[in-house]
This record gives sequence, C-alpha cells and structure tokens, in this order.
Amino acid sequence: MKKKVLIVIPLCILAIGVAALAVIGAVQIAAMKGKIAEMEWEIVQLEIMAADGMGLQEGVYETLPYRLSVPEGESESCPLVLFLHGAGSRQGSDNSKQVIGNSFLKVILNEGNLEKYPCIVLVPQCPEGMGWVKQPWGPGMAAQLMGMLEQVCAAYPVDRSRIYITGNSMGGFGTWGMLQEYPDYFAAAVPLCGGWDLDDDVENAPAMKDVPIWAFHGALDTAVPVERTRDMVEALEAAGGNIKYTEYPEEGHGISYRVYTEPELFPWMFAQAKGEP
Repeated sequence: MKKKVLIVIPLCILAIGVAALAVIGAVQIAAMKGKIAEMEWEIVQLEIMAADGMGLQEGVYETLPYRLSVPEGESESCPLVLFLHGAGSRQGSDNSKQVIGNSFLKVILNEGNLEKYPCIVLVPQCPEGMGWVKQPWGPGMAAQLMGMLEQVCAAYPVDRSRIYITGNSMGGFGTWGMLQEYPDYFAAAVPLCGGWDLDDDVENAPAMKDVPIWAFHGALDTAVPVERTRDMVEALEAAGGNIKYTEYPEEGHGISYRVYTEPELFPWMFAQAKGEP
C-alpha cells in the first residue's frame, strides 16, 4: 500500500507543477503580447512623426487617404507628381506606410531637387485588399484617384499642363492602368517594374501612345516578370508610341532608388508638358 502512495504523490506533485508552469507561461505570453502591441503602437507613432517631419500634409478624399507636399512660398502654378506605392504599403489606413522608406520621396524632396524642380507631390495610400486600377489586386481606385487629383488641383496652384504619374510594382501596374483609363490627363509617366494587369490588355496600348513614357524594369525581377514591361513597350512601339525603356540586366525588383536617381530622369520628366485636360 505504501508503495502505491509513494508513486501517486509524486505524480500529483508533477501534475500541479505542470499546471503552475502552464499558468506562468500563459501570463508571460500575455505580457509579451502586451509589450509587442505597445512596441508596434510606438513604431506606428514614430512612422507618423517621421512622415510629419518630411513636411507632408495629411488629406483624404472619400475613403482614400493621402500625403501632400507643397513648395513653401510658391505662388505661381507648378507641376504635380502623383506617386503610386506598391502592395506592401496598403496595410491599414495609417496614411504613413506609403511614405516611410519611399525612395521617390527621399529623392524628390531633397533640397537640391526641390530647388531645381519645385513641384507638388501627391502620395495616396491604397486601402487594404484593393488595387490601384483593377485585378489581380482587387477592384480599382481609378475614380477615387481622379477625384483626389481634382480636389488637390482645386485647392492648390497646379499647372494642369504638367501633371505626372509614377509608381513602383503595384504602383507600376497602376501607372499603366491610369494611362489607359485617362490618357489625356497626364503629361508624362514613369512606371517601374509593372506592366498591365491582364495579358490581353496590351491590345489597348494605342490609347496611351501619345503620352511620353519612360518605363523601367530589372531583368532579374522575380516578383513581377520583366516580360510584363517588355510586352507593354513592344505594343507601344508597334503603335508608334512615345516610349523610352531602361532595363537593368543585373537588377531584381528593388530598383526604385536607382531609377529616381537616374541623372536624366527628372530633366526629362519635368520638360514634358501638354494642354489642359
């Protein structure tokens, strides 16, 4: 009988110990989750502060949040550049992820570039689960983008003959898409590692053939195959389009900073102008 008791008691103690450890573990996990949530909140606040520190105003059109940079003391009309971000910046609607780490903003908002090319910069944030124009990322935001553009043009001195559009990855697709939807609106376009969302849409290239376009892609891109841009360029060339193309033979998907620091890019883009849409 004693032997049985000696066996049962240690098992009970072991069970109690395991239960206690489980409780302690659950408390520690909950505490860690709380700390992680607090850290995430602090990171978001730092990101928002960083965006504010870039001198970017906040705005919203319907459900579309955006950031805006307007040259100080600029009374005469000036160009507007619309930048469309990639898929990774859609998370939430914090109106900051689309500007944090944004290579285009880092380059264009450089003091030297702003002195050479004073312009209004507009950077919307695509809602989660949506795409700029249409599939494969979901229903498009083309109408909202145009409404936002008109809202900004009405509030600030925009030179309507010099409205430009550029974007990277999903934003590159969006750039091509906006050109097809509104070819008479933009004075020039710079799509990066994009293409068109559906393969047969290259047939619509003639609609945008009169828009000056300088497209870029990395030949080693594994996120968006380089053929997507090559197909668009080929279709535009066949249609007699106003197209320039630069392909980086040893680059992959992350080409933004290299593109926006190309010495000839900004001189080319800001030299383009057209009549008012």
